[in-house]
Amino acid sequence: MRFTPGRLLAPALFLATGLMVVTGGAAGQPAKDKEPGKEKKDKDKGPKDGPKGGPEKGAKELRKAFDGITEIAQTAPAGKDAARLLDHAKAFYRAALNAHPDDPRRAGELALAVNDAVRGLEHLRRSSFQPVAGVPEPPLDRDGPPAPKDGPKGKGAPPPPKDGPKGRDDAQAERGPWSPSLDALTTVQDQFAGTDAPPKGAGRDFFDTAKIVYRQARTAYEAGDYRKAAELARAAGAWLRVNEHLARAEWDGAAVPPAAPEPKGKGAPPLPPIKE
Repeated sequence: MRFTPGRLLAPALFLATGLMVVTGGAAGQPAKDKEPGKEKKDKDKGPKDGPKGGPEKGAKELRKAFDGITEIAQTAPAGKDAARLLDHAKAFYRAALNAHPDDPRRAGELALAVNDAVRGLEHLRRSSFQPVAGVPEPPLDRDGPPAPKDGPKGKGAPPPPKDGPKGRDDAQAERGPWSPSLDALTTVQDQFAGTDAPPKGAGRDFFDTAKIVYRQARTAYEAGDYRKAAELARAAGAWLRVNEHLARAEWDGAAVPPAAPEPKGKGAPPLPPIKE
């Protein structure tokens, strides 16, 4: 069979063209493609400064604060101190509403102050609840060693934490029915040790009430009412955190006017017709 240069020309051109395509494609490829969805995630990150979540997050905190005030106001704990703290929480909410959305950071901090104030009131209310007959306590968490049957070294529950931070000895860390309340009391004692009393205003009211309730929690613990002691200690801890949010919001304690009422519109649209 006789070969001619023309017969070899077409395969040679095809091979050369294929090599150019492969080489050009490899040269045009980046060193490493981004993972699928990576670019979208980077776009969604947004700026690092400013309140987390911006106005949308602040609106959610405001809704939570509004719901919390509404719920606790239905069955608020008795007493002048509790009523005064609830009034402060309402003032924080009105101030947060006025600050949103122009100052979302301040609005968010005040809304968080409301939520901690309400949470403290909820713990205070639960501290007066009586156990339900036939409903035993749940098992303890297992954050520490198992509890002896008759207390540490047979002496019963350890004493409440001492004054100052880290007021509980490691030797008293055995777990028992008293453990949740002892943990809560120790946490609050550490909070007091690292907190200065505000000079006046709403912050001082929360601080002073937290101190009163903490002492009541110690008394309940020493009397063996560990459930009540835990609830009172958690109330005190929540109210101490209120002052942290007030400081970040630069709350000066001044009276805040009520939020302006919403402008009257044409009313809600009608419901869709019922299909029969």
